[in-house]
Amino acid sequence: MSIRFALSFVGVAAMALLAGGAGFFGLSSYRADAPTTAQAFVGPARLTLPSGYFRPQSRGGGPVDQLALAAFFPDFTPAGEVSDVTRDTNLAERFEKLVFITIRPSDSSLDPADRPARLYARFLEPDGWSHPGGLVARAFQAGSPFEGQELYFVAPEGRDFAARCRLPDQTQKTPNSCIYDFRLNDLDVEMRFPAALLSEWQNLNAGVRGLIETARR
Repeated sequence: MSIRFALSFVGVAAMALLAGGAGFFGLSSYRADAPTTAQAFVGPARLTLPSGYFRPQSRGGGPVDQLALAAFFPDFTPAGEVSDVTRDTNLAERFEKLVFITIRPSDSSLDPADRPARLYARFLEPDGWSHPGGLVARAFQAGSPFEGQELYFVAPEGRDFAARCRLPDQTQKTPNSCIYDFRLNDLDVEMRFPAALLSEWQNLNAGVRGLIETARR
């Protein structure tokens, strides 16, 4: 074998090794960056989602009494982790788009869709007002179990949507929040979101329902 041929052979082999190494490291990087999924069992329901949706108390997955998730509005991307938070993060701005979702097995209690008419109505003030997004708002009476809150609902009885929101408090460091409960087949779902998103109730409702339905496939 001539020296020129040997050097040429070594060069080609080196290039092949470099190319192979680049492919290997690229594949390794891709595998490392690929999102992982987590699976939880809530009653009879199996839910599978990217692990970034799972809040710390639910991160282990498996059988759970309740599943705690978080997503960013409006795209409902994962928000269960706080790796994006730094000393420069504006926590109030971050909270303004956070939607917390708690999922439990449904039980024999009153369907959340019936609560406005059969539970809340007796504790509401008689006067109401309109709110953007087509909602009607009424305050809960002082001395009632829901004192300090307001009910925002779709007329006439709030079956399509009804959220309880705390009255604004200037001493709070985070924006005021609302709670909307609904039953989805064999699951009871609680959605907690910033009051500033009330007018987006249709998108919130569709987004959370879609996320759960996707997780069950």
